[in-house]
Amino acid sequence: MVDFITTILGISIALIATCCFNFSIILLKIGLREGKQIKFDEGIRSLLNVFKELSKHKLWVIGTALGAIGMIPYAIAMGLVGIIVVQPIMSVGLIIFFISAVVVLKEKVNYLEVIPIILLISVPFLIGLAQISEVVIDLYTFVVPFLILFSILFTLSLISYLYSKKKRGTRLEGIFITFTGSIFYSLGAIFTNILAQALVDSSIFVPFFWEIIFGIFWFDYLHLWVFIGFWGLVIFNITSVIFIQSSLQRSKAILVIPIQNSISFILPVIAGLLVFNQSFKYDLFFIVTIIIVLISTVMLSKYQASIESIEN
Repeated sequence: MVDFITTILGISIALIATCCFNFSIILLKIGLREGKQIKFDEGIRSLLNVFKELSKHKLWVIGTALGAIGMIPYAIAMGLVGIIVVQPIMSVGLIIFFISAVVVLKEKVNYLEVIPIILLISVPFLIGLAQISEVVIDLYTFVVPFLILFSILFTLSLISYLYSKKKRGTRLEGIFITFTGSIFYSLGAIFTNILAQALVDSSIFVPFFWEIIFGIFWFDYLHLWVFIGFWGLVIFNITSVIFIQSSLQRSKAILVIPIQNSISFILPVIAGLLVFNQSFKYDLFFIVTIIIVLISTVMLSKYQASIESIEN
């Protein structure tokens, strides 16, 4: 089992990451309202032009930078306590949207809606009590289950994207794009977990960034997984952002957000259990945590949707 100090440190760093990510979303959305619509069928040049225009908006740039900065504590937390702990902690960031909706948009709150806030605050403590197993990924034996899960998720994302094209111009287009983006986000989280463990096993000095970016040219197994983990993280996280932002332009945020949050939470947890073989000493605490996060996510989604729909 992970010792108490490491668990507390990992959870604390994960909380910093989720704050960065959720403040980033708010700033990105404000900038996105001023940009052109993201259209996948017009090619890469069109996408580049859209983001070139967005880069002229200061808040969008700050939001992008904040999201990138958040990846650092996110990866560190993955290395300390693993994906199965970090992903539930990410849901605590919904509190930021609740506070923002109340303070900025003057949303009215009843006593019932305060309950998920209290429940989410309890999540880090419940995970601590559950006592997570050590984060040790065998970079040899995990390959087969990883490839199976990756193939399934990538196929589902491809099917979802093809359906979005069939439903072009309807509300369902945005919903299927949301499925695609959420699956890509989950894959990004899985690759982040791989990168974190590969860095630990390889003892690569992180400031030597070229060993991470060009690790494939070191021609050894650990550098290969560092290379795959890093580029998987970059590709799938960036792609997920594009798809999620596109879905918010096409469908109501109140429909998109619950789907995004639920899928982005459930799939990495499944990967932690089935691929990375993490477990808890006291399963009951973890089961209660899963239930709390799912219920709270649904209840607080309307506040995130309110912020996502904000007009300048």
